[in-house]
Amino acid sequence: MNVEVVIVVSVPPTEKDLDDLSFAASRLTNKQDSTAVNVKAENDQFLLATTFTMKTAAQYKVVDHISKEFEFSTVGLEGYQEMIISFPW
Repeated sequence: MNVEVVIVVSVPPTEKDLDDLSFAASRLTNKQDSTAVNVKAENDQFLLATTFTMKTAAQYKVVDHISKEFEFSTVGLEGYQEMIISFPW
């Protein structure tokens, strides 16, 4: 299944921040080459979008695990505002 984790921050991310997001995805994915991290500036915010695939499971069973993995990997992320987890088709 497809997963997208968007983290909203108020300052431009560093290369380490992007590496940390990629690391979090690599720990969750079932296919290493499916991970991607993109940055989009929007108004006064930066949207850090991480996409990857996981083994198909009920979303309610994996959303907390995804959240905890990304929280652990981004503990030092400056300007953190919110995290949005979705499961696009």
